[in-house]
Amino acid sequence: MKKTFHIIVLIIALCINSKMIYASQTVSQHILTLHYPPDKTVMEYGLLGISMSMPRDSADLIIVMVNNERKAGIAVSGMFACFTVPIEIGVNKIEVTAEKKGRLADTVSLMVFRRSELIGEHKDPPPGFNRNYFHAEKHPECSACHRLEPGKYDKTPAEIDPSADNSSENAEPVSSSSCYSCHRKMTSYPFVHNPAAAWKCLGCHDPEAKPVYSVDKPDTKMCFQCHSRQKEIWDKKKYFHGPFIVGKCVICHNPHASENTYELVRPLWLLCISCHSDKGSGRHIIGGYVNKKDHPTHGVPDPFNKGAELSCASCHAAHASDSPKLWAFEAENVFDLCRKCHAK
Repeated sequence: MKKTFHIIVLIIALCINSKMIYASQTVSQHILTLHYPPDKTVMEYGLLGISMSMPRDSADLIIVMVNNERKAGIAVSGMFACFTVPIEIGVNKIEVTAEKKGRLADTVSLMVFRRSELIGEHKDPPPGFNRNYFHAEKHPECSACHRLEPGKYDKTPAEIDPSADNSSENAEPVSSSSCYSCHRKMTSYPFVHNPAAAWKCLGCHDPEAKPVYSVDKPDTKMCFQCHSRQKEIWDKKKYFHGPFIVGKCVICHNPHASENTYELVRPLWLLCISCHSDKGSGRHIIGGYVNKKDHPTHGVPDPFNKGAELSCASCHAAHASDSPKLWAFEAENVFDLCRKCHAK
């Protein structure tokens, strides 16, 4: 009986050991080759493009985990896998696993840092993290499927005025853009900036710049080429919002697309308190005037704008004003501002 037991234990141990050897041999082969991004890359926006290759028929499924959450599952039919995953502000731990018929084939891990002008602790990357500009290097492995140089569509100027009629039957589809095949997820949001919607990327990104395709700074140098009417209005004001003064439009606005109106990088109230955290309670509105502790700053209807939610922009101009407090409605004093909603 004991002999039989020992034989069973030995068989189980051999099976477990063989599986471990198989898994070790499979992973040690490192069938996955990561082409982009390199480990410890710094990113600006919330979508990360990943490009990988593997020997043909070595994997049939790619699983992507970001900070221990599954973000993608990609069926593999060839030698390349290119995909986009969302990333959060701060350090992101990314694990890419290849499987073949349900068995582990290989795993590749990397770290990516998404910086933010809004959140102080994430403005500068941790030691060892660096920017990497994909288009600054040659990528022959990509050229079989992608055109990496601007084409005719990209070089043709477009009317990006939102009031213009661009519905010509002879107009080329936006997929004609060289940028579209890799970056198409960038515009998969409800609110899309007009140049991005038209995929006229060279309107902002300079192919002759160093690094290539970078954008002129400060942002206002580029943005006011189209938003000249707003500039004319705001320049006549006496007082200006900080980001406007330093010309950093992208602190508040995503230049491509967003889930929020005006392509804001966060919902309006959250965006404002990212910098003005002490104003969220609303105590600054009524302190010393009435016997209430606070005044709502969000989460209730805006009495002056039907259908809108109350927010900081209900009372303050986001760019410029003739009031030192950036009051809206050209209010001359605080009581004039309050009477816009509280008429009685």
